[in-house]
Amino acid sequence: MRGVRSSFDAFATELDLTPSTPLQSRSDATKLDLTPKHLLRWRPGAYARDGACIFMWLLLRAAAQAATVLLLARWLGAEGYGVFVAALAVASFFTPLAGMGMAAILLRDGAREPERIDALLRQALRWWRRSAVLSIGVGVLAMQWGLPSALPWAPLVALAAGEIAAGSLVEILSRMAQARHRAARFGAIQAGLPGVRLLALLALAMFAVPTPTLWMLVYGASSLGYAAALLWVETRSIQPMPSAHIAARDGLPFVTGALSYRLQAEFNKPVLAHLGYAQAGAFGIAQRVVDLAALPLSALQEALWPRLFASADPRKRALRSGAALLLLALLAGGVLMLAAPLLPWLLGADYEAAANTLVWLAFLPALQVARNLGNAWLMACGQTAILNPVYIAASVVGMLLTVVLAPRFGLNGAAAAAYGAEATALLAQWLLPKWEKEGGR
Repeated sequence: MRGVRSSFDAFATELDLTPSTPLQSRSDATKLDLTPKHLLRWRPGAYARDGACIFMWLLLRAAAQAATVLLLARWLGAEGYGVFVAALAVASFFTPLAGMGMAAILLRDGAREPERIDALLRQALRWWRRSAVLSIGVGVLAMQWGLPSALPWAPLVALAAGEIAAGSLVEILSRMAQARHRAARFGAIQAGLPGVRLLALLALAMFAVPTPTLWMLVYGASSLGYAAALLWVETRSIQPMPSAHIAARDGLPFVTGALSYRLQAEFNKPVLAHLGYAQAGAFGIAQRVVDLAALPLSALQEALWPRLFASADPRKRALRSGAALLLLALLAGGVLMLAAPLLPWLLGADYEAAANTLVWLAFLPALQVARNLGNAWLMACGQTAILNPVYIAASVVGMLLTVVLAPRFGLNGAAAAAYGAEATALLAQWLLPKWEKEGGR
């Protein structure tokens, strides 16, 4: 579920906000000049303003995504849409590998030390160039092997390049803006990619009848074009300074978190595709609707993360904001259950199954918010090493449950597996600190 989980899992690991860190006291933070003074105290007004700004841009992004999904669903049908989303799901597994966790490091360290952002960006782009080509190649092979029917190579390469290389590059550049506390620029960069893809789809429909393979080609070309233009704009003003030293291992914990999230959210698509591409398409539609309903949660979380990293008391801020986030998630779940019967009316009779799946997934955002809050609490308590096994446990259990339940129970089984993964993460967050405290370490 891309909406509620946001980017938290991608960069939560290895953020040490315990008393041993420089940010524990206001005097130390001021002495080291880690962040502007107004970010070291609770400022709900500033937080709300940035959250509202990001929300507006994410709303625009969601509108573009929703329009794209609506048009594709109607033009391709459940079967054709399932072909596209199943292939896209497999490609998305490799997007975190292309970035090597550099976007998370750029945000974390750049928010603390703004003067290092240009140097950090140079090194992030260097790692991105090294890993993107390899990730695309492996992603194409995985699509050919993981999908139930073979697809032409050219559309798969285009889809992989647009999703893996362009997606990871846009993430790096948007996190640079977020590290500078430029909420509007961050939101605009995030909204630009789906906006360009929507325009490309409309242009395609003017000249040809969209098919899954043709849309894959256009998807890749439009994504790469946007990423290239954004790279040129965002790097023109970079100061000529040496790159910061970032070892590959520094980004591995963030890659683990992001990859875990991708596997939890997307592994069900290729599994369902073996039961029928229409089932993969129906589940993808239900997930997209959940993402749209969870948009305010995503915006508030995106505004919260840099403040947590720069805060003198991150635990207090996480708890204070967390109660409101959890309440919003529950309200969103109720709205989703009421709106589910509208899907077949909007998309057609092919998507009757998507309405039932939406009811099943309605309260998953609440569990995801609870998991994010648990991660924040572990970081605040200095137990960041526990996050890696939490991520791994959740993804492994989620995949196993999907393999066991989806073939037997179809869409309902895949939805149950999603709940199982989140429940596993919450259980691990509760048990592992106790085990470590008792000497299990």
